[in-house]
Amino acid sequence: MAKRDLPPLRALTAFEAAARLGSFRAAANEMGITRSAVSHQVKLLEDRLGLPLFRRDARHAELTTAGQAYYPTIRDAFDQIEAHTRAVRPAVVNNELTIQVYVTVALKWLIPRLHDFERRFPDMKVRLSTSYFDWDFDERNVDVGLVFARNKSPGHYYAPLFKSMLVPVCAPALLKGDKGLKTPEDLRHHKLIDVYTAEEDWQMWLDAAGVKGVKSTNRLSVDSYILAQEAAIEGRGVAMTIGPFATEEIKLGRLVQPFPLRVPHRHQWYFACTMENRNKPKIKRFEDWLMKQVAADPALSLYRNTGKAA
Repeated sequence: MAKRDLPPLRALTAFEAAARLGSFRAAANEMGITRSAVSHQVKLLEDRLGLPLFRRDARHAELTTAGQAYYPTIRDAFDQIEAHTRAVRPAVVNNELTIQVYVTVALKWLIPRLHDFERRFPDMKVRLSTSYFDWDFDERNVDVGLVFARNKSPGHYYAPLFKSMLVPVCAPALLKGDKGLKTPEDLRHHKLIDVYTAEEDWQMWLDAAGVKGVKSTNRLSVDSYILAQEAAIEGRGVAMTIGPFATEEIKLGRLVQPFPLRVPHRHQWYFACTMENRNKPKIKRFEDWLMKQVAADPALSLYRNTGKAA
C-alpha cells in the first residue's frame, strides 16, 4: 500500500486557522505560538505545494486563488475530524452540584451532614453558594437550592422540607435577676435582636403572644439568623430563630428558649430546582438524600411538613 503524501499536520493547522480567522496574529493566539511561527508553518506548506496560499503584501491574511480553492477542503476535513473525535469520546458525566443555601442553614444544618452525602457518592463534587437572602432560587448560577420560599416562580420545582417556626432564644443569664425573662411581657425590658431582611418575625411572635407596646427602637438588627444567635449568646439581647437552627446551642447550654410558644411562619423551607432539571441523576440523587436527612433528624420532629411538591 502506497505511503500517504500528506503535508505536515502542524502546517495544515496553521493554514486553516489563518484562513478561518483572516489573520496570522489571531491564528498565533489561538494556537499559542508566535506570529512568525504561524508564518513559518504556512511557508512550509506553500513550499510543499509549490505555490503561494496567501498574498504576502496584504495587511490581513488574504488568500490567493490557490488558497481559496484549497481552504474549503482543509476546513471540511478538520470539521469532520473534530466531530468524529467528539463522537467517539466517552460521555463526560457532570457530577458537580452547586447548592444554593442560606448561610444559617448551611452552618447549622447542612454542612454537618454533607460528609454522609460525600461518603455515599464519592464521585460527586459539591459546591455551596451561601447567601444572606433566602427566598429567590438563583437558577442561573446553581443547580439546586434550600430556600425559604416566599414566592414560587413558574418553571421551578419545589419540594417541602420543613416548616418555619418562630422561636425566641437568649443567653441563660437573661433569665435571672429582677428583670429576668419569666413571661413574654418581660421582653419590653430587653433588647430584641432581629434580622433586618425579616423584621416581621418579631411582630408575628409578639402578636401571637399578646404582647403590645414593645418599642421597635430598642433593637439590634443584623443580616442573618446566625449572627442574631451569636449576639444572643454574647448576652446582647433576645434573638428570634426560624427553625431548628439553635438546637445545638441549646443542648450545649449556650442558649435557652425562655418561652414555650412556637409560632408558625407564613413561609417554609423547600428544596428547589428548575422543572427542566429535576430528573437529572445528580439532582435526583441529592434530593433523595436530603429528604432522608430531614426525615431522620429528631430535631425536626416539630418542623416536618407533609405537603406535596409543587
